[in-house]
Amino acid sequence: MRLRQLLAGGNRHAAGSIQLVGLNALRTELGDRWNSVKARVHDQTERLLDRHLAPTDVWLRADEANYLVVFATLDRQAGELISGRIVAELHRIMLGSADTSRIAVRSIVTEIDGHLAVEMTTLDQLMANLLVQSAASPKSVTEADEGRPAAPTVASELVAFLPGICFRPVFDVSHKVLSTYVCHPDGATKRQLSALSNDEMRLEEHIFESDVEVLRRSIEIYGELYQNSFRYMQNVTVGFSTLSIGRYRRDYLAICHEIPVHLLPFMVFVLRGVPPGVPYGRVAEITTILKPYCRAILVLIDDGVPNLAAFAQAGVRGLGVTIQPGEPEIRAANRINTLGAHVRRHGMLFFVDGIRTATMLRVAEEAGASYVAGPLIGGETDVPEHMKHVTERELIQRSAKLTRRH
Repeated sequence: MRLRQLLAGGNRHAAGSIQLVGLNALRTELGDRWNSVKARVHDQTERLLDRHLAPTDVWLRADEANYLVVFATLDRQAGELISGRIVAELHRIMLGSADTSRIAVRSIVTEIDGHLAVEMTTLDQLMANLLVQSAASPKSVTEADEGRPAAPTVASELVAFLPGICFRPVFDVSHKVLSTYVCHPDGATKRQLSALSNDEMRLEEHIFESDVEVLRRSIEIYGELYQNSFRYMQNVTVGFSTLSIGRYRRDYLAICHEIPVHLLPFMVFVLRGVPPGVPYGRVAEITTILKPYCRAILVLIDDGVPNLAAFAQAGVRGLGVTIQPGEPEIRAANRINTLGAHVRRHGMLFFVDGIRTATMLRVAEEAGASYVAGPLIGGETDVPEHMKHVTERELIQRSAKLTRRH
């Protein structure tokens, strides 16, 4: 009855556009796994619908493979854009990637005789059309609903940038155990962000979108694992710009407020992208607003030795450094030894990321690192694994086997 009323019009929803969000392509890709994961598929679909639609939009589940979405004010093109992004994100969540050439975007249109028809295009075609229009006109596609952010200059970025997340294990040096996982943007997302290094505004926007995805997925995945008596420490990376820019900070903290109370003792925020010479007041402000939502706050720096006294005074629990790919081991060892000594002198934990060789693992441990991560410790995974006791020798042997296999 509700579906018939919406399609018949006669109310404010008739002014917008109507889309079908379909799951058939995903069901085909999942194959035999569909029956075991379809409940999760529907749950994720409905979460994405709630996340991306405006309060005035309406959606309902039409059948096992389709959702009907009625946009109150968006025209067909803008509605297709939002629907395409939802389907692409769903594919990435369930399959690990989104093949835009195989994702269908379907619109319900009224023909001349008054009958309803379904017109279909692929996400690839939609993005190509939008790029052509963007090149022909300086005007961007805007979204009229209050509460939904305006589209970027190139409208197809809404579907072109789909931040992905992954988990990596962290080795507890003292206890010889893998009991911590760090959640951060995956490799493809990091490459997209690197390509925007000369466009500060778009970079900050996409960092924020990535941070939101990292936090949301961390909460969702840990929530599911917690119900199955699965416990681990969850490190969540977040950019300094996300917590420094007012409009981004408000939205990010709103999601922090959704963290269940029983997960708070297991959450650790890892602040990255902190500029050199940042004043104490700014660091203290960020730690103050994050403290209610976590067990501890860590800072990951790129290079140099920051004002560690200011970090310690602001309540930062630990500070770490990343060994960059291709960085000479002598230079990396000097950085690790210098920073490690300063960090421990100020009573903070020291951790090292980017460990790729047995030599650097030994250097990090001798420099007093409490935690280490990197390809030698373990690669990217979709979900955290159970706690595992392991020695340095076992980590090195396992890494050597994986290297020979690839």
